[in-house]
Amino acid sequence: MRTKNVSFKWVLYVAAILICLFLTLPLLIIILTSFGAGTSSVFPPKGFSTEWYSHLASQKQFGQAFVNSLIASSGATLLALVGGTLAAMAILYYPFPGSGVLKAFFMSPMVVPKITLGVAYLILFSKMHIAGGLFALILGEAVTVFPFVISIVGSALANLKPADREAAADLGAKPLRVFFTVTLPQLKISLLMAGAISFVFTFDQVETALLILRQGSYTLPIQLFIYMEKWQDPTIAVVSVMMIVFALLLFFGIKVALKSAPAMEKMLGKK
Repeated sequence: MRTKNVSFKWVLYVAAILICLFLTLPLLIIILTSFGAGTSSVFPPKGFSTEWYSHLASQKQFGQAFVNSLIASSGATLLALVGGTLAAMAILYYPFPGSGVLKAFFMSPMVVPKITLGVAYLILFSKMHIAGGLFALILGEAVTVFPFVISIVGSALANLKPADREAAADLGAKPLRVFFTVTLPQLKISLLMAGAISFVFTFDQVETALLILRQGSYTLPIQLFIYMEKWQDPTIAVVSVMMIVFALLLFFGIKVALKSAPAMEKMLGKK
């Protein structure tokens, strides 16, 4: 029996290694391609060179597109966090006839094709005379990630102890103060997770941005597509490597924040 368990454990180890290789192999190919010496993106690369990293510095459109992506993703994430948290609280703490239908409506962007949402946003924002800029993209992307916030924050709200809010209310705290002093501090981790998922999801958004934005407001994914239509050099691989580094930094930043949250709470509690 013990031999079977050991054999099964090794099977799991091998399967895990193969899955990791399958997931990381495309990233490794991109990294190696970015150091290619040729004038086209080929694998294996013809020689080793860092010239394309220097070439990226001269492509100013990528820097501006990256800033546009940061602005759009940050704005959409913040808007979704505020609206999603309030909506989750309204549905959970103040149920009313039809609240289940309202929640299903809020979750619908998860199942609606993104290209359909993009066309709908284009028509709506054109009528509102705001299409073409980052503000319209922020509004559209906020709706797209709204379901993530409601799901994550709503689950956290359902697990909070109502006794804490009741105790604060008994001591004379008004609902707004109860929210900021009792409810919100207990949602820090959930808000962080929902914000991280929303930010990453909106940063790679293509369909909505492609239909809404005009030249001058393009985000990084759109700028990459435009560049690939004209050139096939390793610059695209270099930009991809930069995005991998950015994603890793974001991941480790979130990990550090999650680990330090309990320690920070203890320190604040001692004070």
